[in-house]
Amino acid sequence: MMKKVFLMTAVILTFCTTIASAQTKQGDWFSSSSIGASLSNFAGDIEDAKSRFGFAINTEIGYNVTDWFAPSIGLTNTYQGVGYSVIDKNLYMDILSVPLLMNFSAGPVTLKAGIQPDFILSARINGTSYTDQLKTVSLSAPLALNWNFMSDSDGDQWFLELRYHLGLTKMNKDVMFTNGWRTPGSIRNSVVMLTVGYKCDL
Repeated sequence: MMKKVFLMTAVILTFCTTIASAQTKQGDWFSSSSIGASLSNFAGDIEDAKSRFGFAINTEIGYNVTDWFAPSIGLTNTYQGVGYSVIDKNLYMDILSVPLLMNFSAGPVTLKAGIQPDFILSARINGTSYTDQLKTVSLSAPLALNWNFMSDSDGDQWFLELRYHLGLTKMNKDVMFTNGWRTPGSIRNSVVMLTVGYKCDL
């Protein structure tokens, strides 16, 4: 599965770096903000976990090194949830991420890839805090496809973005929950986001 993901990413990167008529301008700074929905779950040593919907907000600032390439840094706040059929309860998390991204543009399409630290601000099950039983910081790899579907008279753009956060490091501590349920050996984050946003030059 991972080989297919990497192969598809390589193909899209090649596409983005070879097609002309990019809409970004070399030497310009830009910012963007977006809001939308998220679908989250856990990956790794866990069974019977159910995905839950939440919402996500994102803001970024970047610099166009060329007409097709721009590094950026951002802040992403996602409200995530995971359901456990074993204990018939839901875990809700408030997570703040700092994505460090490479942006590859070709016309109205931008592919984004990078790495980000994820900070768990809070976690709870049925009103009981479980923040101390999860690691404060974990790492994930964001991969996004961005489509600029409309531009205004100033050249600023409205866009749709589909983004996936692939967890790279363990999120949980090896501790016993107060209800006797033990955390799995290793659980990682897995989040899909669909947002709509606005991008403008600075």
